[in-house]
Amino acid sequence: MARDGPAAAEDRPEQDGACAQRLAALRIRLEEAAGDVHTAEDWARCLRAAARLRNESWANVLLIAAQRPNATTVRGYEAWRAAGRQVNRGEKAIEIFSQARHRDGPDEDDHDYNWRDADRVAHVWDLSQTTGQALSARAAMLPPGETPPSLWDCLCWLARREGFAVERERGCPGDGTTQWTARRIRVLPDLTNEQAIWALARQLGHVLLHNTVAPPSGTTTSGCQGVRKAEADSVAFVICLRHGVEVEHTFSSPRIWAGSDPRAQPAATILAVGKRITGAATRISRLLDHYLSDACPAAVPEAETTANDADTRLAAHPIIEPASPPEPDPRISRIVHDAEEFTLTVSR
Repeated sequence: MARDGPAAAEDRPEQDGACAQRLAALRIRLEEAAGDVHTAEDWARCLRAAARLRNESWANVLLIAAQRPNATTVRGYEAWRAAGRQVNRGEKAIEIFSQARHRDGPDEDDHDYNWRDADRVAHVWDLSQTTGQALSARAAMLPPGETPPSLWDCLCWLARREGFAVERERGCPGDGTTQWTARRIRVLPDLTNEQAIWALARQLGHVLLHNTVAPPSGTTTSGCQGVRKAEADSVAFVICLRHGVEVEHTFSSPRIWAGSDPRAQPAATILAVGKRITGAATRISRLLDHYLSDACPAAVPEAETTANDADTRLAAHPIIEPASPPEPDPRISRIVHDAEEFTLTVSR
């Protein structure tokens, strides 16, 4: 029974102190988890976790992966009960930062939330730690090879929403490039469907993350390196994993673009860059989920739908706008800028 009155009030400072200690310990654990990301394999492992845990912030992805590496869906105790499942007896809770709302289900604002502002530690459990009714929610990731046939068309449409036309042209460097001044994304025409989707998703990563300041006249994304390359590649990697696109990609070591000297604060760069990546991937995924969901009505009968009908379908159904991206956090911008300067210094 809850206590009221002076005695309960006397307990509050002690409870607040204990909460502050748990938060401090979790922040230390997060910094350690970010500091343990050294190799390209470490980075890819974190991105795979982010692809599975699509409703989690980057900070919580790192914490969940550190405590339960194979986690796929995490919820609070009462949220699992509401879903018809029960946490198994003796299962250890996963500690993460609380978000803006209680952990009763996915929070649309999770990716805009700063873990530094958390006011308590939340306890969640993975699906594998529960038993009960099967979940009816859409899977976090499609099985490899089950790419929706209209994925390419939807990505092209998203590019046009951002003001960039998509063209299949020979002669563009690599598998694709974005021409900032001409507002064109060019992708090689002889790529396989999955290779083309990867190339376009990568350029969308550039558009969402690196189109904030007017670029110099005539510049493109060809030859990008360092933090910017890591960000664009990572956005494409997460999107492709979530939508069943089989890709093989070798990332550069985070030590190259985040640094290895403690004075460069590589863990802070990992946290800042990861937050930007998950934010961009979430913006793309929410729109794709809307148009690629089985629950979404088609503009034409399913039997007559082809990949070229995507524009008809998209035009027939008003788009659900994602939440407007927040103003850039000066701390994150400064960290990413320092990391880019570090990369340029090393490459000279």
